[in-house]
Amino acid sequence: MKRAVVLFSALVLAVYSLPFSLPEPGQLALLLSEDDFEDYLDTWLEIEGTKQANILRSSNRNGCSLRVNGDLGQPQPVYLQGNNYLIPSGNTGIIHLNTGEQVYLACTGSKRLLRHPNISASTATGTATCVNNSLVSGVGWLNGHGEFGQITCSSHSEHNAEGTSQRCYNNNLVIRVGFIVHGVFYPLYWSCFDQYRLEVLYVWYEQNPQNAAHQTSVDRPNWLAGSFFPGVSVNNMYTQAQQKTTIAKLVGTDLANKYITSTQYLARGHLAAKTDFIYATGQRATFYFINSAPQWQPFNAGNWNWLEQNLRKRIGEAGYNTIVYTGTFGVTQLRAQNNQLVDIYLYYDVNNNPQIPVPLYYYKVVYDSSRRIGTAFVGVNNPYYTESEMRTLQFCTDRCRNNSAFNWIGWQPDRIDLGYSFCCTIDDFRRVVPHLPSFTVNGLLS
Repeated sequence: MKRAVVLFSALVLAVYSLPFSLPEPGQLALLLSEDDFEDYLDTWLEIEGTKQANILRSSNRNGCSLRVNGDLGQPQPVYLQGNNYLIPSGNTGIIHLNTGEQVYLACTGSKRLLRHPNISASTATGTATCVNNSLVSGVGWLNGHGEFGQITCSSHSEHNAEGTSQRCYNNNLVIRVGFIVHGVFYPLYWSCFDQYRLEVLYVWYEQNPQNAAHQTSVDRPNWLAGSFFPGVSVNNMYTQAQQKTTIAKLVGTDLANKYITSTQYLARGHLAAKTDFIYATGQRATFYFINSAPQWQPFNAGNWNWLEQNLRKRIGEAGYNTIVYTGTFGVTQLRAQNNQLVDIYLYYDVNNNPQIPVPLYYYKVVYDSSRRIGTAFVGVNNPYYTESEMRTLQFCTDRCRNNSAFNWIGWQPDRIDLGYSFCCTIDDFRRVVPHLPSFTVNGLLS
């Protein structure tokens, strides 16, 4: 790992020696640890975001122009406008407000208060009114005019994950994640969760052109179990030492040591990606275990990351307005000492019932209802299957392979170590994976 740390540090420092160009994160999937990769990805995305923000910095519009990257403070309040979250204009990463237009600010959670150098009252919520450029006024809580980017909270806004009365596939629990402001719940995403297997079937959320630009330099918080994994130390299940112990009971110690290595191990794989949400508040709300599943780290950092980043960019460029269903299916297997394949789980309860399955497949189903187009993107979550086994596991005709309409993905689909990947029509996908609600699809989203 020392080599990876040194390489990571050198690459980050080198960006300041232009015209150096940092490698795409996926190219380092086998070199960096889970945390180092996430640090590198954050740095790479920050540099890419800064390039875009600099291009779009100047504006001749009257009113206020606020950059998602550069004009927003942290710890951050929740930004609301009307009955929803504030959004930028198109895929520009610029929030445009007319003079006199308002944004409602809320520092959610106990004892959290708005902060600003010109603060005049102690309050958790307030209205910011556009004056011009990045200046706003705040009746009752702000003296005179102030920079919007200097509005922060006394600590990070509190997000909530709560079970609902709604049910998803096979009568499983729907959990909603978002923020509560004055008793109103503002959802960010939903999770379909099997409470008995402690398994996330899928999450779903909107992904529109506005999501093409997201705030960078957002610290990653600790992962949270909420109330959904009672008695289970989920974080501990993901340590490499515990993975070896758990898997050794299934395949033997020698094989467990071969499967769990310094480069191949199971990470906490986001389903709704941190960077699929525009603001720091939303990004921090993705760190729930009801939004993750065990994922081999090079797959997480390789083909899955390429899909996450490039799909978001493609939606922005094409102007799609989509619902994204990101989920898991099946249980991955490893060969035991008797050469038999055994299902892999990270936890067994007191009655020896297997829980927290390591998925066989990860998928993203992307659907634009206004155009009635959609595509299912699928990756196999196992670096130890053979090529012939992978071909058997590909359960549909790959619609992305040798199809220039999907060149934007940029992945390496035949790389088993980075996550063997393919694309399906949604009809073909449904024949194997029964999770999703019904909707009409007339063509591929490319």
